[in-house]
Amino acid sequence: MDAEIFWKKVKMLLSERGVNQDWLCEQTGIIIGTLRNKISLGRLPTFDEALKIVEAFGMTMEEFKAYPDVPAKDVITIPVYEQALSAGRGQELPDTAEIMDWVAIPSHLKKYSSNISASYVRGDSMEPTLFDDDVIIYDRFGYDGTDGIYVINYKGAGYVKRLQRGSNFVRIISDNKKYAEMTESAESEDFRVVGKVRYVVHKVQG
Repeated sequence: MDAEIFWKKVKMLLSERGVNQDWLCEQTGIIIGTLRNKISLGRLPTFDEALKIVEAFGMTMEEFKAYPDVPAKDVITIPVYEQALSAGRGQELPDTAEIMDWVAIPSHLKKYSSNISASYVRGDSMEPTLFDDDVIIYDRFGYDGTDGIYVINYKGAGYVKRLQRGSNFVRIISDNKKYAEMTESAESEDFRVVGKVRYVVHKVQG
């Protein structure tokens, strides 16, 4: 089995089980940097590492080899970037971001084509709707004319917040009532809507 097929199957199994690369490293004792380097460089793990990875999924090597090379037709897999979006005090928005994980999403989101992104949530201000370390999938089409949960660039920082539009202002709302809402002029140069959240993958609580 070549490296591309091996890591493709690993990514699919992680998404299928709702866990990430950090979980895999905890189960196998493999250093996260080592794992990411081997994935990005297309290198096979050692036999011992491969066996630990396969066993972490509760499979034998034969079962892993028999696992399909392509994802099910009802899901697609997209990368999750290191860029985190704050549900609290704001996260800086870098120009580039490294792929940190992969996530499976329903195929109906294909309609957003290349204008779809996945990022982590940081903070607790959107609880109980979104939790720290959840993954949000959002389009990059800006405001779609309806209220909802959006990714925004506010004063140079990235947030995920609930938006409600007034006649000439925007209410920026946290679902966690401990946090006060913010109000911004609809014409403000400090405020830009990146896109609407279309799907959420919740972190497994344990």
